[in-house]
Amino acid sequence: MKYGQVEILVEEPSMKNFLSGILPNILPQGYQLNYNCFIREHQGKHDLNKSIPKKVKAYQNLSKPVKVIIVHDQDSANCKVLKAELQNLVSANSNVPSLIRIACRELESWYLGDMNALESVYPSFKANKYKNWAKFREPDTCNASDELRKLISTFQKGFASREIAKFIDLDNNTSESFNQFVSGLKKFLN
Repeated sequence: MKYGQVEILVEEPSMKNFLSGILPNILPQGYQLNYNCFIREHQGKHDLNKSIPKKVKAYQNLSKPVKVIIVHDQDSANCKVLKAELQNLVSANSNVPSLIRIACRELESWYLGDMNALESVYPSFKANKYKNWAKFREPDTCNASDELRKLISTFQKGFASREIAKFIDLDNNTSESFNQFVSGLKKFLN
């Protein structure tokens, strides 16, 4: 299915904000945000998980083909188990093609993967000071939200999710889960 409809299901407004900023630079030709590619935010994990079966059942009845992408924070869950549970919510309720991507541990890890983008949004944060710290070499393994609050006193999830997306380097991020999201989305939609 090329140029059908893409439904991206996310657990919170911050992920929607962030994806709204980066998707125009990632989506393959023929896909356009808010035209045939939609981001559906939820009010947390419980709300997202509860809505997946209903949504995928409805999507298979639309007049044009639909692909579903689910983006979920790992938090403290086992990544492979979480991904399998989400995939089961889709496949048990429809045959809609789907892609599951896990932000390890959380969206904020993707920000730590590009410290230059952080510095662009928060000029008092000096990226070069932190780039070589051991705990930030693999941002997917630290509690990024807490770390950002310690490093940047003015850090706010909503503001950061909108602003960092403007500066994020799609090709040079040290977050493996961010890179998996970008490459997976491109492959899935091509």
